[in-house]
This record gives sequence, C-alpha cells and structure tokens, in this order.
Amino acid sequence: MNRYKLKKSAVPYLFLLPFMVIYLLFFLWPALYSLGLSFFKYSGYGAAKWVGLQNYKNLFNYDTMWKCLGNTVFYFIFSFIPTMAFSFLLALAVKSKFVGRMRSVYKPLIFLPQICAVVASSLCFKIIFGERVGVINQILGKTIPFLTDPAWMRWTVVTLLSWRGIGWYFIIYLSGLTTIGEDITEAASIDGASGLQNLWHIILPMMKPTFMVAFITNAIGSFKIYTEPNLLLAQNYDPSMKVAPYINLIINSMSGGQFGMAAAAGWILVAVILVLTLIQLKVLGGDEE
Repeated sequence: MNRYKLKKSAVPYLFLLPFMVIYLLFFLWPALYSLGLSFFKYSGYGAAKWVGLQNYKNLFNYDTMWKCLGNTVFYFIFSFIPTMAFSFLLALAVKSKFVGRMRSVYKPLIFLPQICAVVASSLCFKIIFGERVGVINQILGKTIPFLTDPAWMRWTVVTLLSWRGIGWYFIIYLSGLTTIGEDITEAASIDGASGLQNLWHIILPMMKPTFMVAFITNAIGSFKIYTEPNLLLAQNYDPSMKVAPYINLIINSMSGGQFGMAAAAGWILVAVILVLTLIQLKVLGGDEE
C-alpha cells in the first residue's frame, strides 16, 4: 500500500521531469556559466584568465555602453506610452456595447500587425520611411531623414514598436476586461455613476493585475529589443551606435572574441530589468497581491 502511494505521488514529478531537464540544461546552467564567465577574460578558445570585476568596470567606463543603454531606454519609454494607451482604449471600445456584431471583425484587424513577421514588418517600414524613395517622403514631397538622422531614426523605431505592440496588448487588456462582470458596472450606472466614474473607480482598479502583467512583459521585451532597430536602421552592416540597442553591445563583444565582456554586459542588462520590474511591482502594488 505504501509503495502504491509512493508511485502515485511520483507521477506528477514524472510529467514535470522533461521540463525540468530542459530548464536545467538550456537555461539555468547557461545562466550560471555566463555569470561565472563574466569574471574572466575569455576569447572563446584557450585558457580563461581571471580578471574579477574588471569586465564590469570597463563597461561602466565605456561610453558606448551608456549610449546603447540610453537608446534602449528611449525605445522603451516612448513606445510604452502609446502602446499601452491605445491598446487599452481599443480594448475598451471593442468591449463596449456600441461595437455589437462587428467585434469579431475588429479583433483580428487590430491583432494583424502582431501576426506579421518582425523581419517583414521592419523591411516594410524601411520602404515607408525611406529618405529618397520612401512612401511618406514621396507623398509629402520632402526629404525627411527618417533613417539617416539619429534624431529621426529613434522615432522611426518607436513607431514600428508601437504599431506592432498595440495588437498584442489589446488582446491582453481585452482578456482582462472580460473578467469584469457587466453586472458590476451596470449596478454602478444605476446608482448614478457616469462612464468616467465607472472607468476610474471600477474598471481601472480591477484591471491592476492585468496592467502589471502587460507592463512587466513590455519592459522585458523592450530591453531585449534587437531585430527591429538593426533591420530598420542598418545602412551597410550595423546601425550607428548612436541609435543601436543594448543587445548590439553584447553581440559585438562576442563577435570580437570578448566573451567575458559580453557575459558581463548581459548580466548588467539582467540587473536593469530586475530593478525596473521591482519598481513596477511596487508602483502597481504587485507585492501585496
């Protein structure tokens, strides 16, 4: 009887075993290895040389690191605001009674940019924002340096990120809104609450867990951005470091045979994302949930 109970209790762990093995081999072990590697000077072959915190010191004294980190923060902040705002407003509009039967049409249309491949979207935006033969410049009859002037290049990336992200977070917010029963808002309306009061006092507080998931997901994804700016802004090989994202620093370090430096840069990014996540949890009250 005891043996039967032991076998029965072991069944869930057997189902979890494949995931645990994959997690240990392809995530936890590489993460710990890269953490250890960040304290060494290693070119990819031969013996690794212990340098302690020197890789981190070099990075903090490296102007390019701060430029790339600043570019990534810029992409995050200025794509975060329109993406979160428009996706939530669209979710509210689609959830409202005024949409009616057209709801099934609007949902796929709004989500459509997310279905498009990142590479295809970036190349399409490169055609739209091209300097000489770009669609916008042809329509306006001007030559706006969307893809050559750093001041314009950043905003072009932000436009692409916002356009792609709205559909994804629209679905997340729409899912959150469906958990709010209509009887609650209807009862508030009967008691004399206006639409704005319903939104401010009922919908927004009840959407707090959904906001937390959306904000944290957006922050993590934005700080790991790589494909969009590199495809959209690259002229010959890589975009200028004036507009390059932080991941470019890691890739270039690896390409240059500085694996210890690349590992250190990666863990600095982990620390930045962790701090930002903790701030968001504190602001949204996630630590109390």
